[in-house]
Amino acid sequence: MQHFNIALDLLALKDIGIEFRHILHKIPESSGQEFKTSAFCKEKMQEFGYTITEYQGYTGFIADLNNNSNTTIAFRADMDALKMQDKTQNEHRSTHEGLAHNCGHDAHMAIALLSAKYLSMKKAVLKKNIRFIFQMAEEDMTIPGADKMVELGCMNGVDEVYALHNDASLEYGEVKVNDAIMSSYGTSWALQIKGKAAHGSTPQKGLDAIREGAKILEEMDYIIAKKISPFNPAVFSCGMFRGGSIPNAIADFVEAKGTVRALDKQTDSILKQSFKDIENQSKLRGFETSFSYESYPAVINHAECYKKIVLAAQKIHKIQSMLNSVCAPMTGSEDFSYMIEATKDKKGAMFFLGSGNTKAGICNYLHSNPYYIEDKTVIVGAQMFINLVFE
Repeated sequence: MQHFNIALDLLALKDIGIEFRHILHKIPESSGQEFKTSAFCKEKMQEFGYTITEYQGYTGFIADLNNNSNTTIAFRADMDALKMQDKTQNEHRSTHEGLAHNCGHDAHMAIALLSAKYLSMKKAVLKKNIRFIFQMAEEDMTIPGADKMVELGCMNGVDEVYALHNDASLEYGEVKVNDAIMSSYGTSWALQIKGKAAHGSTPQKGLDAIREGAKILEEMDYIIAKKISPFNPAVFSCGMFRGGSIPNAIADFVEAKGTVRALDKQTDSILKQSFKDIENQSKLRGFETSFSYESYPAVINHAECYKKIVLAAQKIHKIQSMLNSVCAPMTGSEDFSYMIEATKDKKGAMFFLGSGNTKAGICNYLHSNPYYIEDKTVIVGAQMFINLVFE
């Protein structure tokens, strides 16, 4: 039987948890290159008494607290940052030029570290084995992340797995979760078109790759509008388009990159088939065209794990936790889905944790710049993870 007060105990550790976040915020690193970040987290987890398992050639690792139980619960913390200037104005802003934790992964890691420290202090009363998964490369679909860590064995022996994502557009302490889909099927696509160069005064002698690229992008927008049910949301976006070199020549090459998102498997399949159809149509017009893509499956919360998150959130109402158990899924994607799918019964779930503070002027959206987070979010997140252990 539990004879301690998690909320009060964590408040006593508040400064430590916030310090973890500040240290990590200063050293953001890009996907797959989280060397300083990984080293810091490993050092702390070893200090707390966890057994570290590293994966040669990768920055990701797992940390285990074995309690001789037949049940293992795991928590994911993503480590990578974004290739952006850090425009926050405070003493713990990024010291790595061109890199910033504008998705709040520094807070995710600090929550994991604070949770781990607390659980190690309560080891004698734990009835589950504890695993923390420090994952590399969540942000970049083209670099091995959760899928590679699953392949390397991070989920071996895990019965259920949880993750959170901060959201500074929500008030600090607010918890949002869904009993089904939490994030979309996500695909990062790349398009290459090879045409034929010609002088700008004789366009009939060339094959205009820029015009063909524009036509393909318009075709994808048409597919979203006319081939997808309005009841099945989908998003197509192009974030990079590059082609041509001089103003008086027909461009013979174009490349473009972007993403597509879908909230159901059938829509995801239609979008991917559209890549192939459009590619074939472009070839009939004389172009050498190819689509390539990397995909994440959707995060689908297990019903039992969803209920445990609801109970965990209800226990922290005294520190301003508010629960909305029917939140809409995000159209962004998350490779945490691979970890859920790797458990025996797909037992796992993700929830959103408010990290904003309107009174303090902290209210922004993921990947915005500057990106501020209410420091006390670390305490709420840690209590959520700890409550899940004791459910």
